[in-house]
Parts: sequence; structure tokens; C-alpha cells
Amino acid sequence: MKRDARPKTRNPVGWGYQEDAATTKECDKVLASLSEQFDLKRFDKSDALAAENIQLSPSRIVAPEKLRSLVSVSHEARLLHAVGRSFRDLAKLRESIPLTAPDAVATPQTHEDLERVLEWAYANDYAIIPFGGGSSVVGGVNPEGMESFPAVISVDMQGMNRVLSVSKGERIVHAEAGVLGPDLDAALRPHGLHTRYSPQSFHHSTLGCWVATRGAGHNSTVHQKIEERVQAVSGILCDGRTFSTRPLPATSVAIDPKSYWTGSEGMLGFITSARLRVYPLPEHRGFRGIAFPTFVQALEAAREIVQTDLFPVQLRILDEDENIQTARLAGVHPHRRALLILGDESTLPVVEERLELFSRIAAQHGGIRDESASRLLREWVRLFFRQPYIRDFLLQWNMVVDTFETAIPWNSSAEFYRAIKDITRQTLEDTLGAGHVGCRVTHAYSDGVCLYFSFYGPGSRDKLLQQWGRIKHAVSEAVVREGGTISHHHAMGRDHSAYAKQEFPHIHVSAIRDLKRSLDPKGLMNPGLWISG
Repeated sequence: MKRDARPKTRNPVGWGYQEDAATTKECDKVLASLSEQFDLKRFDKSDALAAENIQLSPSRIVAPEKLRSLVSVSHEARLLHAVGRSFRDLAKLRESIPLTAPDAVATPQTHEDLERVLEWAYANDYAIIPFGGGSSVVGGVNPEGMESFPAVISVDMQGMNRVLSVSKGERIVHAEAGVLGPDLDAALRPHGLHTRYSPQSFHHSTLGCWVATRGAGHNSTVHQKIEERVQAVSGILCDGRTFSTRPLPATSVAIDPKSYWTGSEGMLGFITSARLRVYPLPEHRGFRGIAFPTFVQALEAAREIVQTDLFPVQLRILDEDENIQTARLAGVHPHRRALLILGDESTLPVVEERLELFSRIAAQHGGIRDESASRLLREWVRLFFRQPYIRDFLLQWNMVVDTFETAIPWNSSAEFYRAIKDITRQTLEDTLGAGHVGCRVTHAYSDGVCLYFSFYGPGSRDKLLQQWGRIKHAVSEAVVREGGTISHHHAMGRDHSAYAKQEFPHIHVSAIRDLKRSLDPKGLMNPGLWISG
């Protein structure tokens, strides 16, 4: 499905689209909030470099004549595909040293185009990076550590964006991997369906990216991890071999082949299309905000709520610090308390009844329904998609600002939360002299929970990457040491690979390396990640 006329302009040095950058009103609220926490005289404001002034490593190739319409070596194309959109990526764009960029960017529009590009790259032993929307925050699309290859090709899949079929009876959509979230939902809407899958990158990420990174959607309980939503996948290897898994509701035949494509991060080959389980558009919706004296009390309430097996469509908890910061940005008077956000939807008129049940459970753990939270809830949904744009503004003030997320069993969640928050706070003070750290629950399961931490503090213009690296290393080591996963839904990428290895038995690592050698014998696909290391 092609995008509408007058498309927005990708921001070459920031998140998303230039037209959606943080507004003056948003920036004023951010500065007002910062002034309550820090001495703004410590801050050193600097604008990002203009795209044309960012130095790139020189391209080492010239595309053959027959591929000139599909392959670009322009500065603009190579810059847009040089990094993802993590803090580390955007800070690198501000450095004066040349940025490592792909030697060329390919933009196939059809499966045949992709075959031609891969045939050329394979014959010349070029490294190949599958590229969807480029919203990776873990270094998943960066052409780093590939100096031994004669060239690196970034293959942008957004041209392969057709919705191939919609089955309302089976609630299955079959679409090419390059379709963006809004376009996929637009194609489903006439059928009375929607993806009910909206990560923060929804407007900038593709179906193939969701599958390849084993991502998770905004609606936060039951089947929101993408691997539970994928019925089948099709793809192509770099040597031209193709595959399609069968579209079955379930199977017990050996190892399910689609399981090693969800989370593959472009290390095995290209996902070209996927069949995704979707949902009917709801007729009834409702939200509740419930305040708790402490985050730990809210955690206990959330555990009991999801263990009813009724599962609200959305369950999020803002800890005391996260709630205060959100209230400031929303223009609401902040209160030091944790806030449980419950959302439910259905085609049946059961929403209010279910929310009332959840509220009664919350009350047993000290939760009080907060009628005044309605404005904050409305603003929170909006701010969810605005936060990366606000991060761009904070970076102009040389703030070190980032997030990290993990998953932990319920029985360990309270102790884990306290330990990680204390370590993060101390590391911010040791590295930056001051800082803010908050936490929220983003996804909940019957056996555990995803904790999503955010932090920021005043950095130094010439030390941003060094300061970020110290904080990232300290919190990543702590997450793994305390028993959490290094990533619940952001994926592994290059930023997490050293820590991810600790989660797997050695025999499992060996098996994945064997799989890599079988599917990618030359080691050309997104090389340098842990299974090829």
C-alpha cells in the first residue's frame, strides 16, 4: 500500500519526521520541568549539525548500470541508513569525525528487485543489512565492525509494502515486510479489523522489523509480543534461496521454522512477508486511573489482576518519579504516588464490568480510583508517541537521556526494581553529577512483568558518548546480574550482544551458529552480531 500524497520528511539527524518535531509549547514544558530539577546554568546548548555537514566514510563502490534505479550512493541516502535512532546513534551524528555509513543503499520495490540486488551483493561478497524503518534503538542496523568486507549494502524494504490479502474469517492479514504500521491499519479498517499492535515506533517501523526484532505493542497484555501474533513468514536468503512457512494455527512437528525468524534481526536472511493475527475493531472502550502510595503496592495489584486471566487490554504502572515527570509534561499538578493505568476494549458491552472488577482488586492493595487522573491519562497516550521527539530536544541541551527495559518474574520484581533503580541513580550521580530515573510497567503476564526504566541528566558536549557508555554498561551489567533479560522488546542489536550471550547455554549458542552457517554460508547478513561472533 503506497503512502498518501505529500508524505512527511524523515529527519536525518533525529527521530521520525521533521514536521513532527517537538513544538514550542512542549519545549517550554520540558524546560520548566528541568528547572525544577537542575540548575540550568550547568546546561550547554548546541544545535545538531546540518545533514549536509555530517562527514561520512567514503563509498567504495559504484552500482552497476542495470541496478542504478535501485541503488543509491548519495550522501542523503547513506546518512539516513548509517545509524538507527538510539541516543548513541543521535549523539554520534553530532561528532566531528566521519560517520561510518553503508557504501550504498538499495530500495527494492518488488521481490524480483530484491533478488537482483542480492545476486549482485552475493557475487561480490558485500555485507548486507536489512533495513525497515530505521527506528532501532540497539544498534541493529548500524554498519559497524564490517571493515573486512569490500562494501556494505543497506537494503531498505519500505518499497515492498503491499497488503496482499485480508481474511476477516480467520482474522489474518498477509502483507509484505516493508509496510509501515499506519498503512497496515488503514488497509485493515474497511474490514472492521486492526492490528492492536502499536509500539512507540508505530509510525516509523515496518511489519518485517516487528517480526525480526521480536517486538511488543502498546497494548500491553495478552499476545502483544509479536512472536505470538505471527502465523507464517516468507523470505529469501542472500544466496537467492527462498522459503515460506505454512499458514497453520499451530503445529507439533519438530522445531517450528518461523520461530527462528522472529528475533533474527537480519542475521539469517530477509523476511519478505508475514501473516499476522489481527483483531476486530472494538465498539466499547474504557480507562481507569488508580493511585497507590507505592510502586510495589501497584505491582502486587497488577499481578493479581493479570492472574484473573481476564487480562485488560492495557495495564501500565508509572512509579512515583515517572508519574511526577509525566504530570509535569502534561501540565497536571504532580503528586508523589504511583499510578496504575488500566485500559480495556471489546466488541461486547463488558468493559465497565471488567474495569470495576480490576478496580476492586486494586483497592485490596491500597489503590484508590483517581478521578482527577483522566486528563493525565489522555495526555499520557499522546506523550507516549511524543517522547522520542522530546528526547531530540533534550539532546540539544546536551542531556544524556535514554531508556532500558527488561522482564522479571513476579516474585523477584519488587527487589529487582529497587536494586536497578538505586544502581541507575548512583551511576547517574557518579557520571553526571545529577540525574533523574523513573520506571514504568509496560507489559504484564501471569508469571512476570516488563519493567521499563528511563533516565536523564546533564551531560557534557564533548563527552556524551563516553558518559552514556558508562551508564549503559553499569545498568546492563546490573540487569543481567540481578536476573532480568537484557531486553524484553527492544531486541539485542550491537548494544546488547555482549550481555545477551549470558542468557543462553553454550550448546544453544553453538546450535544458532550452525544455523547461521547453513542459511548464510558466507556470513554476509548483518555480520558482527553475537551468533556469528
